[in-house]
Amino acid sequence: MRTERIAAVLLAAGTSSRFGDEDKLMAELRGKPLAAHTLETVASMAFAELIAVVRPIEVAPVLHRKLDRRGYTIIVNDRPDEGISGSIVRAVEHVMPVNRIRGILICLADMPDVPQTHYNRICLAAEDIRSVVASTDGFSSSPPAFIGRKHFPELLALKGDQGARALLSHGIQIETTGKVLHDIDTPEDLPGWRPATPD
Repeated sequence: MRTERIAAVLLAAGTSSRFGDEDKLMAELRGKPLAAHTLETVASMAFAELIAVVRPIEVAPVLHRKLDRRGYTIIVNDRPDEGISGSIVRAVEHVMPVNRIRGILICLADMPDVPQTHYNRICLAAEDIRSVVASTDGFSSSPPAFIGRKHFPELLALKGDQGARALLSHGIQIETTGKVLHDIDTPEDLPGWRPATPD
């Protein structure tokens, strides 16, 4: 499916509880904030709409500014404790009335190493509104993933932090390496991270 028929949905509202007091998405990676890698890669593609689901601006002002500059529609999830499902529901509610959008591409802001070529492979594998296309490292299904409009009612019923995992497991699987699908959960996941030396 052409990207012009797809809305890209960047999920960036997590609480980052395993990252300590620091805002995970603002942690520096290769000279820029972690979230900037995904948001810039996705913004460089010709999607029907760029959507980001984020925490309120008072919690993440820098991220809001970066997203605004890159042309994202910002949707606030003020209940990140609801898990990833709450963010997906908010995004689907936004795109559901727009008939020209035939599906969504779910992208995670803490997956900085997914290249544009992989996003393209997922979109090209999506044939129509019934399609579900997931990424896999050969062991499990995960985002980035395309979910066609036919499945929007199912997405609206999601709850908790498992997201659309069950739906993705039954879709077309686009295989890549674990390195590409690696997500940053703790400071130790960042290349070159070292624990602070006690005084």
